[in-house]
Amino acid sequence: MDTIDEKSQSGMSRRDVLRILGGVAAANGLGAAMWGALELMVPAATAETWHKSVCRYCGTGCGVLIGMRDGRVTDIRGDELAHNKGVICIKGSMLRELPYVKGRLTQPKIRRDGRLVEATWDEAMALVAQKFKEAIAASGPDAVAFYGSGQLFSEESYTANKLFKAGIRTNNVDANARLCMASAAGGYTQVYGKDEPPGSYEDIDYADCFFLIGANPFECHPPLFERVQQRRRTSRVVP
Repeated sequence: MDTIDEKSQSGMSRRDVLRILGGVAAANGLGAAMWGALELMVPAATAETWHKSVCRYCGTGCGVLIGMRDGRVTDIRGDELAHNKGVICIKGSMLRELPYVKGRLTQPKIRRDGRLVEATWDEAMALVAQKFKEAIAASGPDAVAFYGSGQLFSEESYTANKLFKAGIRTNNVDANARLCMASAAGGYTQVYGKDEPPGSYEDIDYADCFFLIGANPFECHPPLFERVQQRRRTSRVVP
């Protein structure tokens, strides 16, 4: 009787196949164990009321629902009526921990005798107003400036602009959005004739091809990446 050659036509032996299958099984087991550990870390939902909000971790701006009980945040879940359709990433799911991080500032601090000490909001705002007053008196309105954020609410941005431009009378108003979007706005203007992306998240649900360059949505915008993956799963689109 002819002996069976352990090497397959592909050059792999039965031992190689068994080793690969064992590795796959071990990886699946480890993944299941880690998922179980994460589930154990997440406390059971004990919310009495739910409030709409927005996750501020990244530019996706996922809608979230904040579960409250006795004045404390107890749970976070994705808002199914928002553009993320209820999907949030691991960072968003851990938002409930932020208010209770050890060492988190809960009140203002001002410098006294070379040391930062806790102060009331009235004390802190009075100090800021006094420093602004001194700078303006010494060097005029353009001695002060406001540097905001692209994540300010419209009402906050409006109030700051009103204060500095109409109140203090200075045009020294800027935001980090100008720096982080300067190159992007230039590219948009040259390609599309507009300084903003001419589309919406809903376009993903109808796209047949996704071309990503200079971006890593899997790491940086997980809910958006999941929406792309969902489109790929339900349609024949180019990877």
